[in-house]
Formats: sequence, structure tokens, C-alpha cells
Amino acid sequence: MFNEKQEKSGMNKLKAAGLSLKGSYCQEGKWYDIPEEAINDNGFFYEKEGAAYSLRLTETEYGCDYRLEQKASCNTRLRFRLQGEGEEAFHVIPCNIYGDNNIDRVKPGEFPSLTDKYPGTRFCSPFWAFRADRAAMPLTAMVMGELSVGISIDPYSDVQGGYIHNGIEAGLPALVGVSIGYENFPSTFVDKGNAGEPTSEYALQASAGGSVYLYPHGGKEAVHQMIREEYGKRHERAVYKNSLQEAAAAMVDAFIRLNWNEEWQAYTDMSCKPTENTELKAWRPVYEIGWTGIGELACPLVAAKELLPVSRESFGKAKTGEELIDQIVGAYHPVSGLLNDLVAPIDSSGSLVNGWWIWYHIASDCHCAYNNGKAVHEILKTVCFLKKRGKAYPVNWLDTCLKVLDTMCMLQGEDGNYGYTYSTEEKKVLDWDGFAGCWFLPCMAYAYSLTGKEAYLASARKAETFYRKYVKELNCYGTPMDTWKAVDEEGNLAFIRGTRLLHEITGEKEYLEDLESGACYEYLWRYGFRTRPEYAPVNSGWNACGGSVTSISNPHIHPMGVIADDDLRYLADQTGDEYHRSRADDSTAWLMQNLECYPEKTGYGRYGVVSERWCPSDGLVTERYSDGTPYSSWFTYNMWSAANILEALTDIIGKEV
Repeated sequence: MFNEKQEKSGMNKLKAAGLSLKGSYCQEGKWYDIPEEAINDNGFFYEKEGAAYSLRLTETEYGCDYRLEQKASCNTRLRFRLQGEGEEAFHVIPCNIYGDNNIDRVKPGEFPSLTDKYPGTRFCSPFWAFRADRAAMPLTAMVMGELSVGISIDPYSDVQGGYIHNGIEAGLPALVGVSIGYENFPSTFVDKGNAGEPTSEYALQASAGGSVYLYPHGGKEAVHQMIREEYGKRHERAVYKNSLQEAAAAMVDAFIRLNWNEEWQAYTDMSCKPTENTELKAWRPVYEIGWTGIGELACPLVAAKELLPVSRESFGKAKTGEELIDQIVGAYHPVSGLLNDLVAPIDSSGSLVNGWWIWYHIASDCHCAYNNGKAVHEILKTVCFLKKRGKAYPVNWLDTCLKVLDTMCMLQGEDGNYGYTYSTEEKKVLDWDGFAGCWFLPCMAYAYSLTGKEAYLASARKAETFYRKYVKELNCYGTPMDTWKAVDEEGNLAFIRGTRLLHEITGEKEYLEDLESGACYEYLWRYGFRTRPEYAPVNSGWNACGGSVTSISNPHIHPMGVIADDDLRYLADQTGDEYHRSRADDSTAWLMQNLECYPEKTGYGRYGVVSERWCPSDGLVTERYSDGTPYSSWFTYNMWSAANILEALTDIIGKEV
């Protein structure tokens, strides 16, 4: 089992970095340390009655590779950990842990926080352990000053009769670890309202490999290099059959024939309950302007009319993309200088700003940066698309967007911050804290391209400098209102778009470098390997690779990340680095395979329909069939998320047509 021949030692690198290595094994629910005398320059080898445990290290350029092996007469687990000295580390477990996950800003107890604060509070713990496939790459890392340390592990180990899931760990002040088998500790994070009982897996005999990464002067940016190294070892792209044009045409048809609701005169969010009921029915009209709203659909519908055999007549009574944009610009509120967040009230209150998100922690009666910024972005992107193709667009589209951006130029802080929420009664920022305002960055760049007005470019430059630091610190937080200041993936998509546009406009190298930083932050959320989910519709033939998790608060893959794929391809073109193109191509394959799950694997819908939730691991598996069987997606057809996929498709098709 253990090769006694001398390998080139990796232990000296660990010691030189000030790291101690500890091994331990679990039997009958109790952990025992591997004795110090069993640890040598190559790892450790320990035998006891009925069991043998080993770790073999082999030195590499980036640190060392390793092999863990266990063989016992009873179910057991084997782990090893690296522990640093001195200061508290900044930990990263992709999709799950980024430092303490902003414990001082968020509401404690809604998602995992690696902290010694709030003892006894749900999800607050100085030690966390997860299934390795909960991370977009099966890796746990920590940064201590300039020293960056990480351990990866094979997410699965073959055992007699199948396989087990392996684990990753992070602990304060400076501990990272991996294990054969896993335990969710201190609980299983299902979602922000659900702390499941800790789950675990053991085996008699199993082995797992991985790498130890040591970058003495890497800082937080070295975590990106670890992700890239692992991607090269574990990457496997999803497979699909249909053409992008077929997919886009089917999606447009589904929006018109299925999603549009004549009674509400609106596109909708839809749901059903298989196996008892497979008919999708509208449960909510979509009246929001930006995030989760009609702006998300308006832009790709306009593009689809230009790129596909789609005419005005094809829409029948359904609103076209142009008509949706007319609704949005009609929501301009002169008193605040911003757009109302809704084009129609969602309840009897009559409010045009209080959407479904007020049921979380955000204050009511305010404008939200995510709604306004994203809506203006989609309109200006559409205007640029039409202008580039020599097509006319209504003047009031641009004029209204510029009014909003003039307000934002006036409100923008000296540091470049655009704010998070705004007053409806005057031109004033109510809450400055959050990344959502970054969506005004690409808006300003688009506005400069369309008008040549230097004030918009100056505002964009100042904003880029402000939001850049959060990207580089791996702490983009406060974009979706329903995750309330949690670290998230979504806001950085605005930074990616903004830096890409600034580089196109100025040609300045700084913006290309920052675009790459944004891309690498996205890869901390974007799966780079194939997982093995337990439940339909993703437990057979489905591949997580290319899908991006929403935030630390909502542990599932959603489609929004696909809107950055065009920017990633631009980055590849400008740098010659095909890594970024490969990452974008993963995303395209991922979204195409999702469409092809309908209806055979999903049990509802039709080709052209797609849900917003895809569960690659054991997080957010809360949906149930009518008979109570778990389902690793969601029996929904939500307009905004499907629209993001259509936008990504039209971005690609637009390059060809």
C-alpha cells in the first residue's frame, strides 16, 4: 500500500513555510492523531491493529502532490491538515468561505461564517467542513500575509460497490485540511433557513490524491493560480447536441407562447409540481425593471429579432423587447432622478419601488442600485447593438438613461462609490455599502461611447478604481437584495463588463489586467469539474462544469454568470490566453445541456424552458416531487434566468451574423 522508496521530499517546503502537518483518523465517531513518530519527510505511515493509514508527499514546483490511503477492518476516515503560525488567515473555500463572510455586515446565522463571534448562533463556527464538491474547485486555501497555502483533493473516491464523497476543511486561526470521506460540520448548510443535521461518509478501504500549493509571495491572487492548476487536472466539459441558433429560437418561442400571460399583460414566473402536475402555470407577473426583471429579457429579445427569423408578427399579443424597454423608460421618476424599480405594483400597496426583495433585510420605499443599474445597462447595451448594426432606436431610450446617469454622476462619492440604495423623494444615497452600484460602471462606459461626453468616462474611471479593491480582496458583497451584504458572484459581472469596455475605449493595460482579476474572481464560483449529484434531473449525464454559484447565501448554480462569457472571450483575444476562452466555452456547453434536459430529465416543460436553480452538490436541494422525493433543481420557469441564457446565446450568434 505504501511505497517505502524515497521520493523527493515535500515536507521541507512545508516546514520552510512555517506550516505543521497533522494527520488523524476516525473510528466509531472518535478522532485519533497519527503519532509524531509515524511522520517522516515523505508524509506518514501508521499501522495499528486492523488498520493502516498513509500520506505520501512528492515535491513539485508549486508545492507537492500527495496520496492519502486508508485500509481498515471497520469504517473509518483519514485526514491531514496544515496549520500556520501567528496571525489569523484569510480562508477561501470556493462558493462557501471568503474570510469570515462579512460577519460584521450580514445578519448572523443565515449562511456559513468562519468566525469565533456569535457562539451558539446557527452557521457561526471557527471550524467548517464540507463535501469537497460543494466548492467550484475541490480546494481549501488560506492566505497569511503574502503566504498563500492550499490543499486540493479528489472529490470522490471509489470504494467497493460505488464511491464516497471526500471532504475539505477550514479552521481558525490558520488551518486547512482534507479528508477521505467527509463530514458536514457544524451542520449541513442547506439554505439560509435550513441547517440540516451533519452528514458524513466513511469507508473501509479508499484512497484520494490532490495537491498542496505553497506560494510564499502570492497573497490572495495566488488562490487564482491554484484554481487554474486544478482546472488543468480536473476539467471535463458538458456535452450538447443542438445548435445555438436552435436553442435561441426555441427560447424565444417559449417566452412568447408559454411565459407571456395575457391576463396580466406581462411575462411571468411559472411553476408546477411533478409528477402529479407537470403543467407550468404563471404564479407571478414580472414587473421589475432590472435584476430579475423585464430588462433582462428586453435586450436579448431585441437582439433575437435581428439575428433570428423572428418578426413582430411572431410575438402576437406578447410584448416585444422594444415594448419592454418603453415600459422601463416610462418608469423614470423625476424627483429622484432614477427609475422606479417596478413598472406596475406587485400588491395592493400601489408601491412602484417595493418589489419581492423587501421581505428580506432591505429597507422599503427606496430605489435599488441593482435594479436601476442593471436596467440601464441592458438598454444601453441594446442601443449600442442597434447602432453598430446601423439600426435606428428611439431617442428617448438614450435620453432617459442619460438622465439616470447624470443623477449618478452627481451622487457618486469622491472615492468612486455609486451607493447601494437611494431615496425616492430626493436625489440622495441612503445606503452606501454594497457592490450593486458597480452596474453603473459599464453604463457610464456605454454612455461615453454613445455621446463622447467626458464626464461619463471620468465617472467610470473613478468607479473602476473604487470597485477594483473588492475584487482583488475576494470580497464582492451586497449585490442581490435577497442575500443582504453576503459575498456574491453577481456584482463582479458588472466589474468584468465595465473593465472590458474601459479597455476597449482607452486601450490602457491597467483595465485589461483588472478584467483578468474580475475573470479570476468569477472562476472562484464557476465549476471547473464534473460533480456527481444524487438526484434528478442532474444525476445522469449532467455536468456542473461551466456553471456559476450565486453567492455564499444561495448554494446553487444559476444562469447569470453566462452573461460574462463574451467578456471572457474578449479577454482571451486580447491576452492570447486560451484559459479564459475555455472557461467561457464551458459555460456555453453548460447552458446548452441544461436546455436539453427538458422535458425528458426534468419531468416538465419543453425545449426552450429552463430553471434558474441547478444543484451540483448537497446545497439547496429543497425541491420535492409530489411524492416527497428530492429534486436537485427547481420546478420553475423564471423569466429573468432564462433570459440570461438567451442573452449569452445572442452574444455569440451576433458575432456570426
